[in-house]
Amino acid sequence: MMTCDAPAPAFAAIPVVERLVAAGSDLGAQLLRALDTPLRAYLGALIPAPEPSYNAHRARLVRAVERYLHAHGDADVDAVCDHLLRIPVMQQADHSNLLLEGETFLHNLLFHWATAEAGVSIAVMNQCSTVSCLSRRVPVLGPTFLRSRGSLLRVLPVAKAQLKDMTFCLIPGPVTMTFDLMEGDCDVAGDPVLGRLVGRTFPDAPTAYRIANDEIWRSLDLDHGVRRVALDDAVYAECVALQLEDPDSPVTRLLFDPAVRDAFVRVKRHLVEDPLNLAVNRASPDFLWMRKGPRLHQVVLDGEGDRARWVREVDGAPMPVPYERQAFVDALRAGDIHPDRVLTYIVHCLLPGVVAVGGVSQQDYVKLYRRILLGTHAEVPFLDADELDQVSRPDLSRLGGRSLLSLSREDAPFIRLLGPQTPLGEMAAKYLDLPVGETVGELPVVGHLIRKLDALGAA
Repeated sequence: MMTCDAPAPAFAAIPVVERLVAAGSDLGAQLLRALDTPLRAYLGALIPAPEPSYNAHRARLVRAVERYLHAHGDADVDAVCDHLLRIPVMQQADHSNLLLEGETFLHNLLFHWATAEAGVSIAVMNQCSTVSCLSRRVPVLGPTFLRSRGSLLRVLPVAKAQLKDMTFCLIPGPVTMTFDLMEGDCDVAGDPVLGRLVGRTFPDAPTAYRIANDEIWRSLDLDHGVRRVALDDAVYAECVALQLEDPDSPVTRLLFDPAVRDAFVRVKRHLVEDPLNLAVNRASPDFLWMRKGPRLHQVVLDGEGDRARWVREVDGAPMPVPYERQAFVDALRAGDIHPDRVLTYIVHCLLPGVVAVGGVSQQDYVKLYRRILLGTHAEVPFLDADELDQVSRPDLSRLGGRSLLSLSREDAPFIRLLGPQTPLGEMAAKYLDLPVGETVGELPVVGHLIRKLDALGAA
């Protein structure tokens, strides 16, 4: 009889994970801890246990969610708000896309499985709606293009020449879903999912995708005892506005106390320039985006102290919003300015203590955001003791989504042809009890990080 412990399985991802860990990556550390854990157990542990109390920052976030859901006519808003107050977690991996796009669907499916495993009945999903409409020309990539059914479809009838200068949330409305065929032979009208959406008109692009995704999700063979609740970045703009209405909030101090603001920008720019920074490519914008026509432009802070100016990075034009708290509040609610990614994570994750379940890049950029906040506070204290404890927590960003599941060759077509007939129950039975080290495969989704390590000459 063998008395020694059996050796750990030689997972294909181990060399990649070890390289990430050696480079100080939080993504690598999370993966290393998870390799031997069954996917089912890993997913269930993403959902935090119910908390008996919450701080003012979580209350502000939930108030923003409440206003958003009421504005969109959602049912039983109180249940969603109570859920977020007690069980603070949201899925953050999505950019604006239809659920028929494979990566987006897997983000949602895995969080649905996580929620079900934890015995929770509400799954809150956010789609980043401040993304560019055309992130790549060849092969074309962006939220208004859909690769599904072995075809490439133009979801909205807007030319690429226009899309290159548009942000998704600013596409002029109303919008009509046309699903024009660009490649392949998909029968749009005859498709059981697309056929119900083609030709329908909505007031704006985020609303169109939200309603379409709700309908797609309800059509799938899933446990609908878990309710999927969809948000977009409008929630975070409102949350920043609510923070700025309080003259004593740390967000007000970040934007309107010159000493705190300037320290934050200095620390951020220094840390982003660090060669060991894996996740954040550019220091700009500084806190905000500004709207000009159908596009958001980066705002940067030019200078320091009382002589600092908020300008558009591309041409140095001044931001056309007075440097006053109420003016910022009004501009956020009007959609004239939008919070940048750092500020959104401060108000929806780090200050309220809400777990953000996200993709591979999020793990290291949230770690960097924590370092920026803590470095700023070390220079110019602006957080109280409870806030400092909250933003110091290393567990508020957790790996979820597509990176956890590398589908077998025979299962990949199920996602490409996603619809009511897709055997999602069979997929759950096949993958959930495998160890994470097996379900992640060779981790192809971290190729951009490995290339950066190669460029840095990291071991």
